[in-house]
Amino acid sequence: MDTEKLLNFTCEMGRSLLQNGAEIYRVEESVHLILKSYGYQQTEIFAIPSCIIINIQGGARNHNKAIRIKTTANNLHRLNNLNALCREICAETPSMEIANQRLRQVMAEPPYPKGISYLAHIMVTFFFTLLFGGTLLDAAVSIPCGVAVKHTVFHMKRLRANAFFTNLLAAALLTCFPLLAIAVGLPANLDMVIIGGIMLLVPGVAITNVMRDVLSGDFLTAVTRLAEVLIVAMAIAMGVAIPITAARILGGFWM
Repeated sequence: MDTEKLLNFTCEMGRSLLQNGAEIYRVEESVHLILKSYGYQQTEIFAIPSCIIINIQGGARNHNKAIRIKTTANNLHRLNNLNALCREICAETPSMEIANQRLRQVMAEPPYPKGISYLAHIMVTFFFTLLFGGTLLDAAVSIPCGVAVKHTVFHMKRLRANAFFTNLLAAALLTCFPLLAIAVGLPANLDMVIIGGIMLLVPGVAITNVMRDVLSGDFLTAVTRLAEVLIVAMAIAMGVAIPITAARILGGFWM
């Protein structure tokens, strides 16, 4: 087995897992099991949300590589396929050419259709608005909020904007729709519509992973994710506050 090829493959596998929403422990464990299945017992894997470092002791020398992770998303379908691929590789130990081919096939699968993504965003805002006590009118007003969030996040990712400005702009745009509804005389509840809309932006998975990392003793990852959570929360708060403040100053009405 070519150690360098195995090292490159495991780095790509770890990158793929992280970029599609895998937890840190899952990335480290998956890479470790793949290396173990190919006969490498003395390995070290270090992963944080933005970096993976893998070291393999093969004979008289160490083989190591570090890769940078710049973008992440939550694609549970692809993540499930990657997990299945890890199990297949551990069981079959195919050649690196076959393993890389299978990995490329999984990563080449198309993401969720855009229409399904927009529909999911609409449903989330609609039902969360009702859940938090909004009326059917509030839920209806929240529908364009979901569309605005999806459209903004999609295009900001294409521009490779950071999480702060993405969430700031998305929160500001979703707040504009209930403000316009109130301005034209609709009896919408501003707070209910906004709460239903920002649930799309709240980093719930990151918050859960922070607690899990703390309990498992992985404090560096926990601090990294906590910083991400605080930055996103600050961006959401500022994005909501800016259009409301502007409406109060320029529009002369009180929400």
